[in-house]
Amino acid sequence: MTVMTFDSLTSTNDYLKQHYPTLAHLTVVRARYQTAGRGQFSRQWESNPNENFLVSFLFKDINHQETIKTLERTMIQCCQTFLLSFGINATWKLPNDLLVDGHKISGMLIETKQQEKTFDYVIIGIGMNILQSRFLNLSNVTSLKMLTPLHEPIDELFLKFLKYCSPLEAF
Repeated sequence: MTVMTFDSLTSTNDYLKQHYPTLAHLTVVRARYQTAGRGQFSRQWESNPNENFLVSFLFKDINHQETIKTLERTMIQCCQTFLLSFGINATWKLPNDLLVDGHKISGMLIETKQQEKTFDYVIIGIGMNILQSRFLNLSNVTSLKMLTPLHEPIDELFLKFLKYCSPLEAF
């Protein structure tokens, strides 16, 4: 896994879509802030600088639609296991949300580019609320900090999260 971290990007998914030809399979792009982060149906993803996980994973040369579904399930399990390490039991709500007691803590956005039967890329973007505790225009939202007595810096938490993502290396 190659990890690239940026202070600011329009979107981690957009960065990978623009640069995927020159990037290795399983490149991970993280932004401390996104100026145009989005979720499903181009909905804006609200995030304060350096308070949340804004990260996308690049998978290249995927040959089967079923593999994308398996990648999605694996990513969900990685996120749930990370949260469970803090005692938080998150449930998956279709099409792309992780909820804790009905409050959104994370969202996922999958984007693909296909030529014939092979996908040039599958990009899985994750937005996870970690340290942010105030959300201006959103209701029914929560974060790791709002649910736990969290004291770890965001970078340490991100490294811990990546360890829970190690099953993705099998793809």
